[in-house]
Amino acid sequence: MSYLSTPIISLLLMLFLAPDSIAGPQEIIKVYTYHDKPPYIIYDTDITDIQAGIYHELVDTLNKNNDVQKYELIYMPRVRLELLLQKGKLQGVIIGVNPLWFGDKDKQRYLWSKPFMEDKDIFLMNAENQLNFKGITSLTGLTIAIERGTYYKGVTELINESKLELSPTNSSRQNLDMLAHQRADVTIMSQLTANYFFNQDYQRSSFKIIPQPHDIFQRSILIPKSMARVIAPINKTISKLNKKNNWLIQFDNWISAI
Repeated sequence: MSYLSTPIISLLLMLFLAPDSIAGPQEIIKVYTYHDKPPYIIYDTDITDIQAGIYHELVDTLNKNNDVQKYELIYMPRVRLELLLQKGKLQGVIIGVNPLWFGDKDKQRYLWSKPFMEDKDIFLMNAENQLNFKGITSLTGLTIAIERGTYYKGVTELINESKLELSPTNSSRQNLDMLAHQRADVTIMSQLTANYFFNQDYQRSSFKIIPQPHDIFQRSILIPKSMARVIAPINKTISKLNKKNNWLIQFDNWISAI
């Protein structure tokens, strides 16, 4: 019977263990969202953790397609994100945003991923409202319920000119409640969010949707230039998703036309 010497055994152990020790731990990339609303993010029953939603699905897919980096979805208010961006201290990326919303129309200030979805903001009213909508100026003299700190092109300007009264809220759910109880005349929210609530606990017949949307836009991922290393793997995954037109099939009830 032959025996392996201690040096040989040590060498074999090094060969088996080397790949893991060379690879090291995955780099954690924080993926921030300030869209605290379904179906983009959906919390568990204790509102302690993001359990589902479109952004959760995308981050999960990024993790499945990347062995070097691990992506972690985190909620952070827009004001805090803006402050960190302006100071160049944001250690992470921002999901579900558009260059226009961050004053970066020419995409010079930040890096931007390929768009991963198209979206739409719509006007909603109480079903009994008889407004003849012919453009944003038709809202003059009315009361609008929208979340605090939110900017909507044309609408915010009317509010600042005191032509449209603002009733600030904390969520899309509160916006719908304001309309249902006729404490506001109109609100704006994403078509997906409206669909989500209409498929949950709000009656579609209680609301009227203005045919003309407020805006149609694409959602991408904002990447600070200091994190340029992540744009290639992110774009690679998004390209695969965009070729799979059914990647959001589980959200079909929310995405379908109202």
